[in-house]
Amino acid sequence: MNARVRQFLVSVGETFWLLPALLVVAGILLAVGLVELDRSGLVPQWLIDSPFLYNGGGTGARTLLGAVASSTIGVAGTVFSITIASLSLAAGQMGPRLLRNFVKDRGNQFTLGAFLGTFSYALMVLRSVRTQGEGPFVPHAALTAGILLAFLCVGVLVFFVGHMAGRINVDTVIELVSEDVARAIRRLTGTHAPKPVTAPTFTDGVAAVADPRRGYLQELDADQLADWAAAH
Repeated sequence: MNARVRQFLVSVGETFWLLPALLVVAGILLAVGLVELDRSGLVPQWLIDSPFLYNGGGTGARTLLGAVASSTIGVAGTVFSITIASLSLAAGQMGPRLLRNFVKDRGNQFTLGAFLGTFSYALMVLRSVRTQGEGPFVPHAALTAGILLAFLCVGVLVFFVGHMAGRINVDTVIELVSEDVARAIRRLTGTHAPKPVTAPTFTDGVAAVADPRRGYLQELDADQLADWAAAH
């Protein structure tokens, strides 16, 4: 695989927005699907009247969805703001790698995605609710799913607090660094140790290669470099 393509895929995989964006899209699609299910009339009346589904009116549904939407986006903003401030202080003692580990951590990405996905879900369902004066329509199945997502966000919040408390521990940071180093060594050397070879003399007829661009080496295409070395 080309080094630039490999570096791009690694960068995309470590971005903080990818998983939250996917969960937001999933929340929107889930809301549209459940609202259409309620519109189709496939949900039996006995199930709507049962205690398993929300069976309130349009006004209560709007209040409920508004509370879910405002609380999820408010908690997400507050929690992550406090977390970034705490990480900035901790990074001064343990180095900037702590922030990098926070960004690429799947647990943190899922936490943000769960809150934003629930927020998007609540907004999409809220726009479909109609009161008595507007032609009544209450998506009972969609509202029940919204309540379940709200409880899920409570559990995710508890998980996130405990998860971050362990992540800023110095032992955890050292362990993550050692895992990154071991993974890089395995990727570059492979599973088998290379056979020792006698290196030829490369000093004859060499020329320096100057690059006017500034920066540092991020990715090395070892396969193409080895092919070029074998050909020359």
